[in-house]
Amino acid sequence: MPVHYFDPNGVDSLRDNGYRDTAMALAEIIDNSIQADATKIEILLLEKLSKTGKRESLVNEIVIADNGTGMDKSTLESSLRFGGGTRHGAKKGLGKFGMGLPNSSASQCPRFEVYSWQHVGAVHFNYFDFKEIKENQSEFLPEVQEAEIPKHISDILKPQFPHGTIVRWMNCDRLVMRRSNRLVPHIVWPIGRIFRHFIHGQKVEIKIRVFQDNGHSLSEVFPLETTVKPVDPLFLMTDTQLPNSFNDKATSDAWEEGEYLFPDPNGNKENKALFAKIGESVKLKFSIVKPEIRKSQGSSNTETGLGKIYREFQGLSIVRENREIKLSDFGFITDVSDPRNRWWKVEVNFEPTFDGYFGLDNTKQNVHAFRRIENKDLLERTEDDTQLEFICELSEFVESQIREMLKHIVKMGAGAIGGPGSPGGGAGPGDGTPNPGESGPFPAGVVVVPVPEAVPDGEEEVPETNKEREELAKWLLLRYPEYAGDETKLNLSVDWFFATDYNQVVVFLQLGAAEFYNYKPIGHRTIIEINTEHDFYLEFIKPLFDEGDLNKIDPILLLFGAMVEAEKDLVSYQQYISRFRSLFAVKLNQFILDWKEKK
Repeated sequence: MPVHYFDPNGVDSLRDNGYRDTAMALAEIIDNSIQADATKIEILLLEKLSKTGKRESLVNEIVIADNGTGMDKSTLESSLRFGGGTRHGAKKGLGKFGMGLPNSSASQCPRFEVYSWQHVGAVHFNYFDFKEIKENQSEFLPEVQEAEIPKHISDILKPQFPHGTIVRWMNCDRLVMRRSNRLVPHIVWPIGRIFRHFIHGQKVEIKIRVFQDNGHSLSEVFPLETTVKPVDPLFLMTDTQLPNSFNDKATSDAWEEGEYLFPDPNGNKENKALFAKIGESVKLKFSIVKPEIRKSQGSSNTETGLGKIYREFQGLSIVRENREIKLSDFGFITDVSDPRNRWWKVEVNFEPTFDGYFGLDNTKQNVHAFRRIENKDLLERTEDDTQLEFICELSEFVESQIREMLKHIVKMGAGAIGGPGSPGGGAGPGDGTPNPGESGPFPAGVVVVPVPEAVPDGEEEVPETNKEREELAKWLLLRYPEYAGDETKLNLSVDWFFATDYNQVVVFLQLGAAEFYNYKPIGHRTIIEINTEHDFYLEFIKPLFDEGDLNKIDPILLLFGAMVEAEKDLVSYQQYISRFRSLFAVKLNQFILDWKEKK
């Protein structure tokens, strides 16, 4: 019986569905595998030579295979429908909306196929093809058939799992990266973080493998094969993806009780009343960096990169049924320039029954309701608004714990490298670095603007602009110590600040493959972070640094500066602007790749 699904004239709009990048789309398929009790999941990246004749292999196909329970004919039929699925409104498990498989697949490719079997020998097959739907003006999905797994896939996966599912993304045209040596790192880190509890608990093994197609056969690229290890933003797990000197031990300690229930049925009077309304609790974990780790990551020690990773994971990790949804500050970090905020961590882990309270979206990438509530008395609420009451009380509890952790970090900072009590240190805010404007040497090897060491009597004083430049460089190095070894970029950032009246400081950082740029207002300054992993930087900015012709970078900085100022004027639309910026980053990568292929 044919299954009606969508008007074919509008089918392309289904592809613009808000997935931030390839890793997040893959996470949806992995959700389904875990839901089907899979213990082994393989992600296969298949490369082909580009059609332009250049000797460059690009990922053209992605296959996700698991050893889960598999699907019968009717389940497979439903699974390809947008809004189909079998777990609508589920109170347990990772699935719920019936959007995961088709929604995530469509965001990455124009055709996807599914093969599923519950015992060896009977494989059910169906597919979704956007081009075919438009050409045939079809309003129905194809019927499920029995079919053989494509030979090139079955050869890779021998021996075949006794039961399982294969999702095949074909002619991938919207991957965030097309070269496997860049796509693999992009996938490994977020997948390890999103599914850390499943991996660490040895409930599932996720492996990534890469193959090159020379037109006759497939050959495996063994150096890129990897088994995904957990990435723990609380830094409490062992055997993780941290640098080798740290991955065998926890670098943070659980804060006080380690795990809390909220609302606590045995808590205060208000919590008891709230628990009575809700009937269940969420779990909260707090962690704080170990003192010896904190001291080893002072402002002059950037070799290990651990402090940089702590900063990258700054904020709160929101987890649903042990699967991470989002890592963000959610408004709890009011001063992003305060380096103490990297050393405390929070995890909020809730069951699907709380989806409505947190405002989970159907791509499982965000929780729209959870945030810091600054003044709950100013909020508009109905007579019995349990959701708002829950978020307000949870916000207050989380903020109180963060305040206590910050106090502890201040005490911990005494004696840290560059911190109060250490040689040459200033009275920093517990972070081991001097405050802007206070004493504290530049890291070795850094040359900003030459300033005389002293001004003899009767001679001119150092120009005020030079003092301002020096203070700005100090301020910048406190926040980005990795700039200590890059005099060119440091001076460019300082120069740009004084080149316009907008007080913008431009820095170039690794932000992950899916970001283009970001910005942070800090007092009267605005830091603009440009992603050094994005193809725009690699193709158009890096060559200018390599040539040493920095004047040619100015027009590019003008563009970024204008975009940021426009965003700041639309502050009430930040949710939509953030989504636009993510989509823009992915599409710009794709445009650059297409442009290069046709040159």
